[in-house]
Amino acid sequence: MKDKKYVSKDTRGAAPRGHDVTGVKEGRKAREEGPGGAGHATPVLCDAVTCHDGTGKTADIFATAPGLSESRRVEAERGRLATVVEQLDETVVIIDTNWKIQYVNAAFEKKTGYSREEIVGEEITVLGSKIPGNMFYRRIRDTLEQGQVWIGRRTGRKKDGSTYRAEVSMSPIREESGISGYVAVARDITEQLKLEEQLRQARHLEAIGTLAGGIAHDFNNILAGILGFAEMALDDLPRDSTAVKNLRYVMKGALRGRELVKQILAFSRRGRYARRPLSVSPVIKETTKLLRASLPSTVRMDLRLDCASDVALADPSEIQQILVNLATNGAEAMGEDGGALEISLTGLEVREDRLPDPDIKPGIYLQLAVKDTGAGMDPETARRVFEPFFTTKETRRATGLGLAAVFGIVKGLHGAITVESTPGAGSTFRVLLPGGAEETKPEKPMEPGTLRGVERILFVDDEDILVEWAKAALERLGYRVTATTGSAAAYELFATDPAGFDLVITDQTMPEMTGRRLAGKLLHVRPDIPILLCTGHSDDVTPESVRKEGIRELLMKPLSNRELAQAIRRTLDG
Repeated sequence: MKDKKYVSKDTRGAAPRGHDVTGVKEGRKAREEGPGGAGHATPVLCDAVTCHDGTGKTADIFATAPGLSESRRVEAERGRLATVVEQLDETVVIIDTNWKIQYVNAAFEKKTGYSREEIVGEEITVLGSKIPGNMFYRRIRDTLEQGQVWIGRRTGRKKDGSTYRAEVSMSPIREESGISGYVAVARDITEQLKLEEQLRQARHLEAIGTLAGGIAHDFNNILAGILGFAEMALDDLPRDSTAVKNLRYVMKGALRGRELVKQILAFSRRGRYARRPLSVSPVIKETTKLLRASLPSTVRMDLRLDCASDVALADPSEIQQILVNLATNGAEAMGEDGGALEISLTGLEVREDRLPDPDIKPGIYLQLAVKDTGAGMDPETARRVFEPFFTTKETRRATGLGLAAVFGIVKGLHGAITVESTPGAGSTFRVLLPGGAEETKPEKPMEPGTLRGVERILFVDDEDILVEWAKAALERLGYRVTATTGSAAAYELFATDPAGFDLVITDQTMPEMTGRRLAGKLLHVRPDIPILLCTGHSDDVTPESVRKEGIRELLMKPLSNRELAQAIRRTLDG
């Protein structure tokens, strides 16, 4: 072949790409022998080129088969892609330009309950909660027809009629002739949205709680003066005096105000409680007895305590307040006709993958459930039920703070509260409290005769009325009292004569320096001086934190004369 001149000529007209050419000379011989012959070969996709010498005679045929490996690679990639799409956790739907469904993957069948046979050929709108042709779908159609990707959230409808929320990405399918259809990939975000709503609600309530806590602090100072001076006036007046009756009404109103402040502080999680490992069952039993006497006779109460270990870190008054508010709410929801009120306490293990509240941790919990057969609530009411001052009752009958207070107490105990309700079918409130603690016994109260003393006390508060009250109340008990409204002045008094004082009582929130800062300076001068810290709310101030700083005890305003006297003797005699 080297001594001949060859020219090449494309003979694809005679043997086009895809013609059954299996080789050069060997292939020609194979075809002559036919299938099964000695020279049988496998047909392949190839290009054939005929070469001629200068005389125009055919010298040889050269063939190449690039389509063989390429075809196999493309087919392998298509198979791999199909497998991936079928195994995706997200739903995949392919539709044509008329919005008819052409394909759905296995995840779609599992999520919606529709089989491929049922759904292919149907309009895509059958899967949504929107009617075909509305503005929502027109916006999506316009976006896709312009060749752009649409991303958003929509409500999907399953075969059984139930709905779910999904995050959807829809893209046009482009071919040489233009857009031939669209592919939609959707991810179920129903649970994610629930958690987002819980977080949003928690932040909303936290903001309101901050405001409520600040109001409660100022209100506490006002109530402390009213209660203190009214109590002293009652002690000074003869029992048969007409003024005594009037003062008792003043005391009654002030005490109601104090309870209202407690509810506000409970909601804002700034209330102070003497928390200890507590057996919850006896508290629930005792509270249920009180409820039987106060609730209407048409309300049937059923108590079920089924908990191997019922100890939680709590104050008895917290458990009492939770149960009273939930039971009262349930009884009022049942109205005049009454119904059944079920109260139960059970143990529950909360797993990492099933947290009812993003703020709690996995572990062992006590579940206090209160179920009523009342009117129930729609989803919007159930969503707002823990908001302060929100109520469905007549405003003259309710403040809207009961469930808000429960919410605050439960959060303060590092627990969770949920509500399940259906209009006309009642409601169930479930409170989860961390369990696993060991019970301790509370201290016994002091006898009245042990509350007097002769020690010298330095009292500090920026409210004039409280300074006057404390001085008068403590001097009646025999104490020598130096009182001032300025924290800087108090420090100067103490630094001048450190050994002259036996006890310091100071407010926490003061303009010049806080009570904790003042206590630190006093302890620097005299490390063994006993100090009591008073506060209108315990925002970031806890009994544990102040003890670490050398302060003996944290007292919550407003204090009665007796409560203050008991705290003094506990500290001085401790």
